[in-house]
Amino acid sequence: MGERSAQEAGAFIEGARFIWHQRFRLGEDVYTPGGNDVGWLAQTARLPEDLSGKTVLDIGTTNGGAAFEAERRGARSVVATDIVPASWFGFDQIRDFLGSDVEFAQLSVYELGSVLVERFDIVIFWGVLYHLRHPLLAIDNVREVTRELLLLETAVADDQLPAEVRGAALARFYRGDELGQDPSNWFSPTVAAVLDWCSSAGLAPELVAAWPPPTPTRCMVAATPVPGEPEYSRVSYERALRCSVAAAPADA
Repeated sequence: MGERSAQEAGAFIEGARFIWHQRFRLGEDVYTPGGNDVGWLAQTARLPEDLSGKTVLDIGTTNGGAAFEAERRGARSVVATDIVPASWFGFDQIRDFLGSDVEFAQLSVYELGSVLVERFDIVIFWGVLYHLRHPLLAIDNVREVTRELLLLETAVADDQLPAEVRGAALARFYRGDELGQDPSNWFSPTVAAVLDWCSSAGLAPELVAAWPPPTPTRCMVAATPVPGEPEYSRVSYERALRCSVAAAPADA
């Protein structure tokens, strides 16, 4: 992926007819005008500067900023996913402009394990969890495609709780557009709930950052898969039991 000139990048941004959700480097000293700063998120997540030889999955890619940044850092292959077509947020146009080799797959987080046949060394899952009606199922599915490291960033509800329960694993449900006046937002967990959700799904989570202190509205978690079956599978009634049942003796 080659560097484009400032003039070329500026002209591309000027001619774009899609929404810029992300801010990321598009050319020489030129950054896209979106509000979500991919460079800052990458720094906060401690995304390695050198991703040589790594495979990366970017879930909920929108404009593709995190996927293109991973490729710029030397990732061997990058796959970007979203629930909308590649043209919706200009991903295909930006990819062509940058001369990128990032692959795109239109699918939801609930389809990851059934559609993607490989596991990825690094999975980027930024700004998606609170848009999902089934966040635990989503984390379960993300864990299935994570080989080494999951970087999860989400809105959290710690700022909305009284002091005596701020450390509890709770989540708030939004029936309408109460969170950010956006009706596509459904849940915001507390930081403690995010960590517990990850642990239940078979991940070992580390809280990397939560901001702003002392009552955060966002957090970044780094999690690694725990070998074996996930914790929830040992206690949940939602999965079929894999055991043999001896036949009852015949009546005499």
